Amino acid sequence: MASEDKQNQKSRKLKGAKKFKPKEKEDTPKDQSKRKAAKEERKKEKKQKKGRIRYIPVWLRFVLAIVLSIAALAIGMMVGYGVIGEGDEPSSVLDRSLWENLYDYIKGK
Repeated sequence: MASEDKQNQKSRKLKGAKKFKPKEKEDTPKDQSKRKAAKEERKKEKKQKKGRIRYIPVWLRFVLAIVLSIAALAIGMMVGYGVIGEGDEPSSVLDRSLWENLYDYIKGK
C-alpha cells in the first residue's frame, strides 16, 4: 500500500513543477536597522519632492472663469438677439434702454 500511495502522489504532480518552499528569513538587528533606514530615506525623498508648479494661480483662475462666463453670456445674447432673433443690430442687446423697455412691457406699464 505504501508503494501505491507514492505512485499516486507522483502521478498527481505536474511534470517540471517545483514545490514552493518559502525562504526562511532570519532578521538580524543589522537587517532591521537597514530596513528602517531605507524606509526613512524613502519618506524623506517623498517629502522633498515638490508639488505641481501652477503656472496660473488659483485666484487668477477664479477671475478668468468669471470674466469668460460674462463674455460668453454677452456673446450668446448678441447672437440670439441679432442673428437668430428679429433684432436690428446684435450690439443693441447690450443697451440699457432695450432692457428698460422689456422690463416695462413685462410689468404692464
